[in-house]
Amino acid sequence: DCDVVLLDGQMPNLDGYGAARAIVERWAAGRGRGPRPRLIAMTGNAMQGDREKCLAAGMDDYIAKPVRIEELTAALEKW
Repeated sequence: DCDVVLLDGQMPNLDGYGAARAIVERWAAGRGRGPRPRLIAMTGNAMQGDREKCLAAGMDDYIAKPVRIEELTAALEKW
């Protein structure tokens, strides 16, 4: 089990958006163990609307690349 999953929106095979939807669906269907891990997008997409797209896919937070250690630390402490 894990507490936090870092997802990239542009992963091969199953992108971060699809992975987030699958994780959220698994826990909603009662197939996940324990509390659902928090999902944090880490993506180079920093265009207007990208944060909203990540949140709409079920992610809990969003960090734009290049990642600043302060932002990553803050997100991890938050969740």
